[in-house]
Amino acid sequence: MGRLVAMVLAGVLAAALAFVVLARRRQPEQTWEPGLEFNPDFDLTAEEILADIRGEAPTA
Repeated sequence: MGRLVAMVLAGVLAAALAFVVLARRRQPEQTWEPGLEFNPDFDLTAEEILADIRGEAPTA
């Protein structure tokens, strides 16, 4: 009976280890979307930035 428990635990441990290895091989998700490149004409004023932080819409 003890051997069976040890074998089951070894199998669960091997499956968990394989999951961790596969999860680490995945590429991270992109932090930007193609087409949304930097727009040099987009420039907020200090008031607009503070209103955005407060959750208000500076330009509705």
